[in-house]
Amino acid sequence: MDAITKDLSSLYYRLLCPRVVTIVVSLRLDGKPNAMVAAWHTPVSVNPPIVAIAIAPSRFTHNLIQNSGEFTINIPDMALVDKVEMAGYNSGASMDKSTLFKYAPSRMLKTPIIEDAIGVIECKLNRMLEMGDHSLIFGNVVGVSSKGFGEVWRTSTPMLHLGTNFFTELKK
Repeated sequence: MDAITKDLSSLYYRLLCPRVVTIVVSLRLDGKPNAMVAAWHTPVSVNPPIVAIAIAPSRFTHNLIQNSGEFTINIPDMALVDKVEMAGYNSGASMDKSTLFKYAPSRMLKTPIIEDAIGVIECKLNRMLEMGDHSLIFGNVVGVSSKGFGEVWRTSTPMLHLGTNFFTELKK
């Protein structure tokens, strides 16, 4: 692999950083919540509201979303960085993440939310499209909440992913 190809395949997405860190919560088959850290996400439609997240089919969360048909996207702040790193470095296939965060019922789904998140998007699965080594998972947004909604990012600040295992936060 030449240097240009290597840069394209391993570094191009770092040019799009920083990105807001999210914790995607899905339900395991035993009904317990699973948490996966994801920074590849984007709104794709305002009306109707639809969001997309990119998850590799080999990830535990991919199959959980496919099976349950729903997920929540939770936005942490830097106070949760240790738990986010623990969730990010471990697969739900080998670690029970149901006690890692403090979960609360969501408003519209069976899948819970993370109580300490500064923002939450509740989604029903719309479709999954395979794109290279990931799937784009489209979710119909059925609920949204935020601490201080209307003043988003003024009273709290989201954790930002800089790539690999580097995080930062917004400064005034």
